[in-house]
Amino acid sequence: MLTDDDVRYVHEQFVPLAELCDDVEAVHARIVARELPAPPYSGLELVPRDYFELPDAGAYPEDEREAFLDGTYFVCLVHATPANVVRKGELVDGIRGLLAEPRPDDEDWERRLRAQIDELDALERPFSPHYDRERFGCPPTRDELIAAPRAQYL
Repeated sequence: MLTDDDVRYVHEQFVPLAELCDDVEAVHARIVARELPAPPYSGLELVPRDYFELPDAGAYPEDEREAFLDGTYFVCLVHATPANVVRKGELVDGIRGLLAEPRPDDEDWERRLRAQIDELDALERPFSPHYDRERFGCPPTRDELIAAPRAQYL
């Protein structure tokens, strides 16, 4: 359930669908037909500002297409483009790999970790204060792979 803080966050990060189009009912029909992605927060008709600038679902990697159409990538990415979806996956794998074998005294390791964390940070949204931190059953990548490693190693 969205808290008041979550709702405030969502309204700061997203815009009403009706502001981006003239025919909301036609867009709803395309969402139901899985031609356009759903809004990321159930019950709130809010979408990213670049909603209609994104490529169609066929441009997304097949294993990521459902998450795109469900609106999941709007939760975590500032711009949910296919390239950003793929790059996020690469960065998540890279950061987890570096953290699996920490070498905080190695300048090259720290430089690579910092560069990947900074790049992921630029791609990701902040996530809502409560709801996003509970909805997926695990901490968001921002907490796990940006905030925690920065606090511990950088």
